Amino acid sequence: MRFATALVLLLAVCGADVQATRVATWRLTYAVRGWTGTIGATGQGQAWALLQHGRQQISSTMLRWDGASWRTTVPPKGVSAYNARFAASPSGDDLWMFSGDRPFQLTGGQWVPRPWTSKYERGSVAVGARDDVWISEHGGPDDYSGSGLSHWDGHSWKPVPKPSPYGDLDQISLVAAPDGDETWALIHPPGATTAIRRNGSGWVTAPLPPAPGCPPSPAGGFYGMAARAHDDVWLVTQGAFERSGPCEVPGRGMIVRWDGTAWRWLNLPLADAWLPAVRADRVGGVWGAANPADAQSYVLNFRGGRLTKSTLPAGGGWAGIVDIVPEPNSTRLWTLARRVDGTLLIYELT
Repeated sequence: MRFATALVLLLAVCGADVQATRVATWRLTYAVRGWTGTIGATGQGQAWALLQHGRQQISSTMLRWDGASWRTTVPPKGVSAYNARFAASPSGDDLWMFSGDRPFQLTGGQWVPRPWTSKYERGSVAVGARDDVWISEHGGPDDYSGSGLSHWDGHSWKPVPKPSPYGDLDQISLVAAPDGDETWALIHPPGATTAIRRNGSGWVTAPLPPAPGCPPSPAGGFYGMAARAHDDVWLVTQGAFERSGPCEVPGRGMIVRWDGTAWRWLNLPLADAWLPAVRADRVGGVWGAANPADAQSYVLNFRGGRLTKSTLPAGGGWAGIVDIVPEPNSTRLWTLARRVDGTLLIYELT
């Protein structure tokens, strides 16, 4: 009942149609003992996975989905699942793999290295279109801490200056790109997190409203960002338990959405839930993963003005979602989860 009530509130905020529901089907496609991993997908029905088998980051396996099953394949030399991430263009015609600070582009069925050098470490990544790739950078030598942005234009990586008045010490944590004409980033000057948007005329700011709380406080701590269109950008964060007088809010997952004019916090029943990932697709909509503390994990899908919730199958015990990725320009979702017994599971949701 709580979920249905919050759903109506969300759809009212987003101007959505609350009629009809969808039936989703989970299919287990692969299972193996392991620790963590990541998945990527193209618009041609192919998918890739990098799986890490233990905490020590020594053993990794690379898989390729050929349209019927997952098959083991040989990764580029030195590639491991530790600190790895896939990223695809919205159309699905350009898939990238990042293993630590090493980028690779899938070209002609082969992973081609695109060497990137920086005084910082690789952070978030985004692909707006073919050969339009962004990396947020952070860290630095010794006690120095800085950040930057790099952009791949099809020929080389180039640094991209931050907008004024932000400087080297203002951290950039996340990047997202709905297409080749627009890029979003989160920047962290002292005191508040700010969203910035880059289009043909340069950078502009899109201030975030205070986060709901007791009392409301500056928004921050975001660890997931997805951009489906110029007027459909999503951020996820975590809120701690708070109490002040008669006001009390539980620890919860929190989502804020840009609708083209302003950011708005969504009212969803996400108490005691950790939100490990948010992804977007032009056709499939926006997907969010949730790992509640006392129930089976699930994914939320906002598409066409409707919100649906699909809970992972309970067979074998509780499983926490590690990563999700939509197949570009489809309603298919790949989900990587880890069961309590240490088994990594790859599900297909259609």
